[in-house]
Amino acid sequence: MAELDYAFIADFAKVEPNGTLTAVGASWTFLNAREFPSAHRMAVAGRVRGSVDEEPVTLRIDVRGPNDTFRLATDSQLSPQVSARPYGDGRVGLLFALDLQVPLTSVGLYEIYISVNGVEARRLAFEAAVAETA
Repeated sequence: MAELDYAFIADFAKVEPNGTLTAVGASWTFLNAREFPSAHRMAVAGRVRGSVDEEPVTLRIDVRGPNDTFRLATDSQLSPQVSARPYGDGRVGLLFALDLQVPLTSVGLYEIYISVNGVEARRLAFEAAVAETA
């Protein structure tokens, strides 16, 4: 059974061809925006642990605006790479990185829900506020 090992929000994230995950500005929970409404480019990344012989893992990332003002969702399939090397228990790490542009409709709490095979596995969140000017 596949399970989420870890997930985070970052300024940038990419799964590299060599099977590693590169992230810049990772694991933030607060965002200053110059104005609302606007948009912010960001990434959601992490690793799912799955079996070598398991069917592809369905990953869903669902972004919600403050008070459910909007929802953006995407589904993808994660499968082990041909060159994947299992851990001693026959499981492999399935890396993911999603680059997205989130509409910042207002100040408030933005939530990101990650589901693995239809089961909610993690909730990430960040607070958006108006940047103070000097």
